[in-house]
Amino acid sequence: MEKTFFINGEEVKVQDFVHKDGVVSFKLKGKSFQYSLVTKNRTELVLDNGTRFKANVGTASKDGESIVMTQGREAIVSIGARKARKGAGHSGGLASPMPGKIFKIVKPVGSEVKKGEAILILEAMKMEHSIRSDKDGKVKSIPFKVGDLVQGGVLLAEVE
Repeated sequence: MEKTFFINGEEVKVQDFVHKDGVVSFKLKGKSFQYSLVTKNRTELVLDNGTRFKANVGTASKDGESIVMTQGREAIVSIGARKARKGAGHSGGLASPMPGKIFKIVKPVGSEVKKGEAILILEAMKMEHSIRSDKDGKVKSIPFKVGDLVQGGVLLAEVE
């Protein structure tokens, strides 16, 4: 299987990409690479290829892309073309306007909020962006924690 990565703005295509039984392998420019998956949680992988290193993984966007950051480099991994249906949205939810990192949760799940009140702060492009409630209600869910990387267009919070 071929996968596309964007590393520091440059498109890189790898061939024979396989992720099976805790091993990630692929070919790039005719050279084979293999990494053992040591541990994995929601946002962090520990990989080993003779040297252990950490990779932080953001959530998949509505376009099927995830962000991977390791050793000062950033890559966007294209998983597949899962385009959202026209007009589809997050009913009662608040989506990320752009890729970023959850900086602060202002109103935790269960909190009452008024329309326009900040629920969480997203850090993106070296700025803080308030994600504000679009109605009066109660915070139903926040599927992320402080420090998580998120893509643009993903559901950040739901208000009911």
